[in-house]
Amino acid sequence: MAKCEGLRHDRRGNSMLKLGLIGLGEVAQMIHLPILHRLSGLFDLSAAYDPSASVAAAVARRWGIGQLHGSVEALLADAALDAVMVLSPDQFHGHHTRLALTAGKHVLLEKPSCLTRSDLDLTMRAADQVNRVVMVGYMRRYAAGFLAAKAAMRADDPPIYVRVRDVICEGPWYIRQVDQVISANGDIDPALLAESSALRARMLDEVLGADAEPDLRTAYQVLTGLSSHGLSAMRDILGGRPKRVTSASVKRGGTQISALLDYGDFTAIYECLIGDVVRFEAGIEITTAKRRIALEFPTPYLRNLPMWVDVQSSDDDQNQLTRLGPFHHDPFEAELRAFHACITTGAANRTPLRDSVDDLDLFAEIIGAVARGRA
Repeated sequence: MAKCEGLRHDRRGNSMLKLGLIGLGEVAQMIHLPILHRLSGLFDLSAAYDPSASVAAAVARRWGIGQLHGSVEALLADAALDAVMVLSPDQFHGHHTRLALTAGKHVLLEKPSCLTRSDLDLTMRAADQVNRVVMVGYMRRYAAGFLAAKAAMRADDPPIYVRVRDVICEGPWYIRQVDQVISANGDIDPALLAESSALRARMLDEVLGADAEPDLRTAYQVLTGLSSHGLSAMRDILGGRPKRVTSASVKRGGTQISALLDYGDFTAIYECLIGDVVRFEAGIEITTAKRRIALEFPTPYLRNLPMWVDVQSSDDDQNQLTRLGPFHHDPFEAELRAFHACITTGAANRTPLRDSVDDLDLFAEIIGAVARGRA
């Protein structure tokens, strides 16, 4: 990606990007807006759109958003905007990204990139036709602890066992402890709600089949939501996707997923559970012939919590445990800084749109393995 010219600068000489937000829901309010406020030297929060006028007005007042637009199209027609964040529901991600690219905007796209391969393929074709950054928001891959763990990997000491774990309580419990999300008061157009629901249903039908069992439909949405973080990070640190899904299981209505992932010389085990016990156990453990590298990601809903990486080395004579960290740098901030650098300096994009093809294919393969096991 070539460096963009003609950008505004702040008093310290930092390039300023005029940014618009598509969607002002939970992830915008709890995650991105506080960080954008801190990064006001890099991003000018110029405009936003949300289908709820009451949410848009309240959020704009709180965070000083420059202008509210009445539609996605109106926001993207704003020639002053350099970039947008697509924070709309998953089923609109591809469509809104394509509209943004056609309007000449750079895009930070919240995960998942899309719900279906066909929608992703359309979006990739649109991206290939313009000289614009599209970064997918896999923030765990920008976490300082994750990068330290990746740097600790050695080509001459390959994995023999890998465990990836997402066992969590959903975000609302944490949110109630620290803040309040402004929700719509019934002012979203019913036709838009119906369109959104029907579009998601059609996309799930496309991937799973219209006759897919309800728990598989839920499981696929868990995979594209929560699991996309852990499995994308797994691919990154291991250098690629597994050769095949050996077996997989879905329980508890789709909120518990287990999978054996065949990497050829070793098996990676993925565990996922969304439950009511308050915990956030999201991590990766890699065992090699003589070392163990383990990291845990803290909940994203409490800011700047510490993150450590344990590197354990053993040989015939000694056993040593080295703890790296604590790392307190917020991975969402690191992601936004990386997005800014991609646009303003031509820095490499670590999570481009095409990278997420492997994720969607893997999710579909996991569901397929579950279905085979039930046949």
